[in-house]
Amino acid sequence: MKVKFIRDIKIKTKLLLLGGISILGLIFMGTESVITARQINEASTEISQSWVPAIIIAEELNTRTSDYRIKEYNHVITGDSRDMDRLEGEMTQIREDITRGFTDYELYITNESDRKLMEEAEGEWNKYLEYSDRLLVISRQNHTQEAFDMIIGDSRQLFDDASDGLLKVADFNRKGAEAASIQGDNLYDQLAKIKIITICLIGGIISLLVIYIIIAIDKPVKALVEGTGRVANGDLEVYLPYRSKDEIGILTNSVNQLIKRLKNIIDDEKYLFREIGSENFEVKSTCEHAYRGDFAPILYSITSLMSRLDAAKKRKESGTEDLAAENEKEELAKRAVCREITKHGRRKMDATDKKG
Repeated sequence: MKVKFIRDIKIKTKLLLLGGISILGLIFMGTESVITARQINEASTEISQSWVPAIIIAEELNTRTSDYRIKEYNHVITGDSRDMDRLEGEMTQIREDITRGFTDYELYITNESDRKLMEEAEGEWNKYLEYSDRLLVISRQNHTQEAFDMIIGDSRQLFDDASDGLLKVADFNRKGAEAASIQGDNLYDQLAKIKIITICLIGGIISLLVIYIIIAIDKPVKALVEGTGRVANGDLEVYLPYRSKDEIGILTNSVNQLIKRLKNIIDDEKYLFREIGSENFEVKSTCEHAYRGDFAPILYSITSLMSRLDAAKKRKESGTEDLAAENEKEELAKRAVCREITKHGRRKMDATDKKG
């Protein structure tokens, strides 16, 4: 039923349908490509603008805390007040850098988990700084042993907690970047698969339509060529069985009607000429409706021919009757003459007899 429906569609509509499917396929493929490319771009942007900067800041913070730890350790082991002043100045600068780093990181927080990890790391660092302030006071008082015990005891534990927190932040962002990268790769693979599937699907549909249109046009055209060739050679027993409602079907139907009309006209002419040959000049056409358009003069000529032949026949019959009448008159006249001659001869003989 569906094939018949497609077969009945006009050729122009079939070609428009083919072009429409191609255009829709290209639009779909282009739209899907744009959407997927945008998603890939978003994933790439997220990596470059959020995850990577966050990793860098977290690792720099961890490095700066290590620098602070080294300065703090040197402060404990030195006994020179000038070195202590220099080290405290450098440590103050490092503190400011770390505080600025925590502030900058807020611009690159990707989600609540990331925020929570950074807040925990910052809290651990602040605990370490509070303990560090007490340690520096003791170190400034040259209580070296007590300060050393503090720096290798609770201070180290607090520093390790703060450092682990920053490392967790860096690791979290690193995993986020890897996940975004994997997502981008997956989106790219998805885009490639969709393109391949779409191209194969559209290519298959277009190929089927092209093959169908070629067959739908080629077969009836060949039948038309063969049928009209047979008609041209005088075979009017041709019937083309193509029944679609497209242009070729309409053309085929017209050719069938033309062949039928030609056959009716030729059969009718055979009948008329056979009757004319039998001197039946009153015969009528059996299919006057077939003589339309340029065929009408044919019937008119045959009718005129029959009228002229009929008139000639009547003239001939009339001439024959006149000739017979004239012959009869001549015969009667001859007989009358003969009778007169006979009478005259008898009178002459009687007269001779009287003289003798």
